Parts: sequence; C-alpha cells; structure tokens
Amino acid sequence: GWTQASYLKAGNGAASDSFGQSVAISGTTLVIGASGEDSNAALINGTGTSADNSASASGAAYVYIQSGITWVQQAFLKASNVQAGDGFGYSVGVSGDTVVVSAPYESGGGKFANADSNDNSASGAGASYVFFRNGTTWSQQGYLKATNTEADDIFGQSAAVSGTRVVVGAGLEDSAALGIDGNANDNSNWASGAAYFFVLNHN
Repeated sequence: GWTQASYLKAGNGAASDSFGQSVAISGTTLVIGASGEDSNAALINGTGTSADNSASASGAAYVYIQSGITWVQQAFLKASNVQAGDGFGYSVGVSGDTVVVSAPYESGGGKFANADSNDNSASGAGASYVFFRNGTTWSQQGYLKATNTEADDIFGQSAAVSGTRVVVGAGLEDSAALGIDGNANDNSNWASGAAYFFVLNHN
C-alpha cells in the first residue's frame, strides 16, 4: 500500500499563497506551484526578496530534490517579468532537467516564443516560462506566448513538458478553428479553448 513519506510547506509560506495549486514530479525532482504567492522577487532564487510581499498573487514555483527519504528545496522560481495578479505557478510541469511554469493571468501582448515580456497590452493573455537545470543551477530558457495572443485567453491554464517538448493549454481562447493548425485568428467561438505545442530547436 501507499505510505505518506513527506509533508511539504513553502519556506516563505503566507496566507492565500495557494502553495500546492499545482504539482509535478519527474524522478527525484518535484515542482510545486503557488499561484497566490506575493513576493516581488524575480527569476531564480530572487533578485528581490521572497519576504517582500509587494506583488500580490504574482505567484512562485518551488523546486525540490529528493535526498535520501526527504526533500530539499533546490530553487525558488519567479517570472522574469514579475507583476501582481499574474498567477505564476498556476500550472507546472517537469521532465528531467526542464521545468515549465505558467502564469495564465500574465498580460504580455507579444506572440510566439521569447516575445517582449515588458509588453503589458493584453490583460489575462497568459504566458509560460521554461527553466533548465545545469548541474544544480537553474536558468530561464524561454518565455512562451500563443501565436494568436489576446486578452483573457488564459494561456497557461494547463501545461506539460516531456523532454524538449512543451504543450500549453488556453481554456478561454476563442477561435472557431477545428482540428490541427486551423485559423487561430477567427474569434467567433468564445472560450472554445486551444492547446499550443512547442519544441526546442537546437541551432
């Protein structure tokens, strides 16, 4: 039968952080999202501080590695463009040394991978962030946006990663396209939803 081996809480836990909103595991690496986390820290392990709660519900993700029979926090992940209300950590995925963390309420108006993360022209459009581990060091590898970015699509409501492949769901996307690679710019079917598949190209 199953036995509970660990009980995990955030090291900077606070009311309404929603630690455990999302979880994913790959081998001995565990990722936990906290979409309501409020710190103003940015990027890996914080260029701000995880104790400064000035960015309400900006969100965070925590990476743990298994050491013997216990878990040790390896990284505290934040978006590169931290903003209140983005919900970073709403969905997470992990595969080996790659982690994807989504922020479905992020407001970037850019399109495609590695768009301008400082463009806040599309409220609630959503974004996903890809992180890669080299040894024990994590770095952000990608900022993913939809090809048809629009406000309130909540791109990043769900996310998954397998190797160098990432899929991101946008439950409120509006196109009337059917099947694979249809017309993503036809917005006549409100909240029909869509999924987007990305692959890392090694150039």
